[in-house]
Parts: sequence; C-alpha cells; structure tokens
Amino acid sequence: MYENDNTLLEEAASGNSEKMEILINKNTGLIWGIVKKFIGKGYETDDLYQIACMGFIKAIKRFDKSYKVKLSTYAVPYILGEIKKFIRDDGIIKISRSIKELGFKVLMESINEESNERKIFSEFDEQTKIVEKITIEELVENLNTRDKEIIKLRFYKEKTQRQVGEILGISQVQVSRIEKRILSEFKEKLKAEV
Repeated sequence: MYENDNTLLEEAASGNSEKMEILINKNTGLIWGIVKKFIGKGYETDDLYQIACMGFIKAIKRFDKSYKVKLSTYAVPYILGEIKKFIRDDGIIKISRSIKELGFKVLMESINEESNERKIFSEFDEQTKIVEKITIEELVENLNTRDKEIIKLRFYKEKTQRQVGEILGISQVQVSRIEKRILSEFKEKLKAEV
C-alpha cells in the first residue's frame, strides 16, 4: 500500500516553493528522526536538519509517481546520503539562503509540535528497517557476478552451501569460504556507514 499526493509532488518538483514547504512540513517527523541518529557527532543540529531537508528535496525532484512506494520511503536513502556526504566532507557544503530560510521555518514549526514525538520515533524505526534493507541490497548489487549469485542462492533462495556448490560447479568448502568473506566485507561496510 502506498499513498502519494501526485499533484502536490509534481508541483513541488517543478519548483513551487510553497508546495515544497508543504511536503517538508508533512515529513518533518521523518526528517527529524533521521537527523537524531547523527546528533552528538560534533555537528550543529540545525545544520544537520537543513542538510537532511536538502536530501528530501532531491528525493522529491527525482521521485517518479510510477514507483509503488511512499515518498517517505523513497526519500530515506537521499536524506541519509546527504547527511553522510556532509559529514564525510567535514561539513564543507554551501547551503543556499532559500534552503536555509526554508529549513529554519520548518524547524521552528516542528519545535512547536513536540507532541508528535512518539509518532516520529515509530516512523523512524520503520524507515530505519527500510534503509537497512536498501543498504544490504546495494551491497549485493555491487558484488561481482559469482559472489552475487552465491548470496542470492544462499539468502534469497535459501539453498544450502552444498546445493550452491553443485549449481555453480564448485565445492561446498569454496562456497563456505566465499560466503564468509562476503559477509565479513558487508559487516565492515555497514560499520563504516554508521
């Protein structure tokens, strides 16, 4: 099930700042939920919120109404990506005045709506699970052909190591070693993402 106001999305994506502001206001809980994950890492909360809004705006501009997902689900990787890029680049991002003003306006409105705190956290938990799934799928897609096939057979099609070995013409021991290496690489990459 997915729900999107396509007219609002289209108008916001085409540059209507009033519609963009409405969408940001509707998704303030989601944006704040993601920002809170990065609080205490040496960056101003307001800066992180504005960067998160930039990620959300990118998602709006790239969203296709034919996607069978909610905008909020689609936007999570963009918001996370923008914040991580900001942190990776040590905060060296120039934010346009209009985005700063929009971010500040939305920030002030969200401060006045603290009663939504419980909803914010439950929505964030749901989005975190989606992000983890998306991240793992991206890691799988970046594997070489053989490694990708092993992971798909083992974890998506639930084949045993012996069955995978028979399908790929390699031994069960080789499958075990390759699988162990891939999972170890995934673990390191996921640690680096946090």
